[in-house]
Amino acid sequence: MMGFSFAFSAEEVRLLSSEARLTSNLGGAQDARADFDFGAIKAWLKGDGHWQIEGDVMHRSGFCGTYQLGLQFGTGSPGCANVTWLTAPIYVTKRLQCNSAGAFHSGGHYSFSVKNNFSDINCAQRAIKCNGKCN
Repeated sequence: MMGFSFAFSAEEVRLLSSEARLTSNLGGAQDARADFDFGAIKAWLKGDGHWQIEGDVMHRSGFCGTYQLGLQFGTGSPGCANVTWLTAPIYVTKRLQCNSAGAFHSGGHYSFSVKNNFSDINCAQRAIKCNGKCN
């Protein structure tokens, strides 16, 4: 009997950086906020260390892949060059996507180190990780 191994399982990570657009004091008891635009995906970070990321993640394969959406923050030169990342990406969603279908992902997290470094953060990097037949 011949054994066959089909390599349908792979891990792919897509990264995209964005500069912060700082929203100054929003008034009242609300913290300052930094907004990040990754095209179809948007994220924000509040001065208290809470952050949120959401948007459409595309899948272009006829097979299935499990997608995770995550974010990391850092400090760098304008245009997010030479960035020092505070953490590895933190993934906050996980969805199975099949048959070339996109899906809306939304999730958030709290980070003490991000809270302590909020005034220095000027870059974020969106990370999309896929396991399975990704494209």
